[in-house]
Amino acid sequence: MNKQRFAYVYVSLIFFVMFIYGISMQAIGTLITRIIDHYGIRMAQAGLLSSFSSAGNFAAIFVITIFVGRINKMILMGASLLFYAISLYLISFAPPFGIVLASFALIGVFGATTDTLTNSLVADLLPANVSRSLSLLHGIFGVGGLCGPILMERLAGEMSWSQVYFAISTAFLIYLVIYALVVRWQWSLLSLRMSNEKQERFGFSDIVQFFARKRHMLLWITMFFYGGNQSTLAVWVKRYVETHLNVPAWGAYALSAMWLGTAISRLVISPSIKASSLRKICLGNLFSALALAAGLLSGSAQGIAVASLLVGLSSGLSIPLILATGCEWHPEKTAFGTMMPFTACFLAYVVFPPLSGLLSDFLGIPWGVAMGAASAFLTAVFSGLLDAGLKSKRL
Repeated sequence: MNKQRFAYVYVSLIFFVMFIYGISMQAIGTLITRIIDHYGIRMAQAGLLSSFSSAGNFAAIFVITIFVGRINKMILMGASLLFYAISLYLISFAPPFGIVLASFALIGVFGATTDTLTNSLVADLLPANVSRSLSLLHGIFGVGGLCGPILMERLAGEMSWSQVYFAISTAFLIYLVIYALVVRWQWSLLSLRMSNEKQERFGFSDIVQFFARKRHMLLWITMFFYGGNQSTLAVWVKRYVETHLNVPAWGAYALSAMWLGTAISRLVISPSIKASSLRKICLGNLFSALALAAGLLSGSAQGIAVASLLVGLSSGLSIPLILATGCEWHPEKTAFGTMMPFTACFLAYVVFPPLSGLLSDFLGIPWGVAMGAASAFLTAVFSGLLDAGLKSKRL
């Protein structure tokens, strides 16, 4: 097997873990009602699960900044997967709610590290068309997101919500064994593909300098509001259908519809449209805001399911295109180019689920879900400003 061919085998393995990761990320949105019932908590408190996970995402910034360039990214990836699986395993005991929050924080640390490294590794190994490569990577994540709610809903019908977390943890451990064997088998060939420049270090001064440029800030804000849109729907749309519309059978399908649209958007729509990445993000999120508003106004489970599908189809391409832009701006530091936009998404996942949950507690869950539409609109505004600024060469 030649070097190029084996690189594709390793990349395929990276793509597969994003599929499993996409499944695992749907656990909170699928199981949230069962978790609320088990602990007897309110929606605002349940939103803290996502917030603690996202707070852990910020700790991942320190892990990545300290270890990238000191430890080979392939080894760091394996270690991150191991600790991610252990974090999921801790939740399988259904411990007191405080310990569950701490476990979700650990999931955030190692999930974000894994996510950042997968993007960086694919950008390093497939540099010819980064936006296409990352769109495919996140398309596979979207396929996992599509399968996740339905798969976990079926599992939850046969076992407790905590046992579902045990099943997910086991899947990651099995994958890790395969990953370790493949990397060990062809370590020298893979190391040759990963040049020293691709492993270049960066420090906290680079992070500060990132925010000193206007174009970086606009890209970061764009990612923040898209994260607000995605996190609001991922956490609450299933519960909205189950409790507000009182159609439990449609809950998992409404959430899966968003991920179906997202997968199609990343795998098919984004590569097919001949326009700049930022133009796609702007117009897609504008349509997403209108579609979600229409779905909420319909007041039906079918209407919100169609709206979720349209949201995925129109705006699901946003994350890979934003990350690709970051990598293109920092080709010698793809981990840095990936990590910085991700910090905005992490912050969005801290802020929006409990905020939309609090709004739902006081005004009703339709208003909480409507925050997703508002976030999509603001994503369109800021991506449009960035696109215009770059075209006029003012940024």
